[in-house]
Amino acid sequence: MQSYKYFQQVEDQLRIDLTFNRSVLDKARRWLSKQTPENWRYVEFVRVLIHVRRQDYDNPILERRGWTKPTMDYFQRSMSYFTDCLERVQFVVLSDDPAWCRRHLRAKNIIYPRKHSPIIDLAIASLCDHAIITIGSYGWWAAWFANGITITQKNMPRNGSIISEKIHRHDYYKSEWIGL
Repeated sequence: MQSYKYFQQVEDQLRIDLTFNRSVLDKARRWLSKQTPENWRYVEFVRVLIHVRRQDYDNPILERRGWTKPTMDYFQRSMSYFTDCLERVQFVVLSDDPAWCRRHLRAKNIIYPRKHSPIIDLAIASLCDHAIITIGSYGWWAAWFANGITITQKNMPRNGSIISEKIHRHDYYKSEWIGL
């Protein structure tokens, strides 16, 4: 099982050791720079990663076992967490189902990386200030690299489910990550 507790004593060193090579980081920076709204070029703003894993978890069998699909309410409340207290927020959506995200996630400043490799997307995530994530190790690591406020699904795994016997929120998610 994945847990931050395996490496929490060496997390600072791990952040030094786990870095992207220059060409990967440069591609991510160039792409993000092109996505900056013109009127934000010289003012402070915050980027918030939204990682949405849907395709393999959109399955009734997995739902019965305790995996929960994120609701639109989850995304709206998570996005509001940032927009209610910050003047300028740009949301960066990474997903295995970008078409679903484009249809359902609504915000003033929302961008969708296209046709990048998973490593470029992870580098883009690392350049975000905060994160909103669904279940999965890719989203978990994307949030870890962003290293800001992270919003997680409070109902994951569903209490009393088969999965809740194996995955414990207090082990899987960092203690400072917020469940909504």
